[in-house]
Amino acid sequence: MEQGFNPNFEAIGNAFVQHYYQKFDTVDATARTVGLQDLYDVANSYMTFEGVQVKGRDAILQKFGSLTFKTIQRGITKSDCQPLADGSILVSVLGQLKTDEDPIQSYNHTFILRPSAQSFFIANEIIR
Repeated sequence: MEQGFNPNFEAIGNAFVQHYYQKFDTVDATARTVGLQDLYDVANSYMTFEGVQVKGRDAILQKFGSLTFKTIQRGITKSDCQPLADGSILVSVLGQLKTDEDPIQSYNHTFILRPSAQSFFIANEIIR
């Protein structure tokens, strides 16, 4: 059966963005990895974080767990979502981020959410 474009791509993508950053923006590294673990596939998730590529849930969560910030403030300027032909959803987030005493930085975060059973997982993710 062909998946086709997901007609709810905008609502799903925007709800995902709110959920993801709620889990990511905790300052407790253990809570961050626990909160995000169900969003990644054991073997079929890829992430590029500031030019460094990792593959699989464990490697991605290990990378996130190694982040050392004590405080985080995030402002989302805009998020855009597009449906893909296989039922996946492309999500692009543009915003500003401040961690600890570092200066405010712009960031771009891109996801491909792939359907799995009655939900989605992050198949691809690029953070810059």
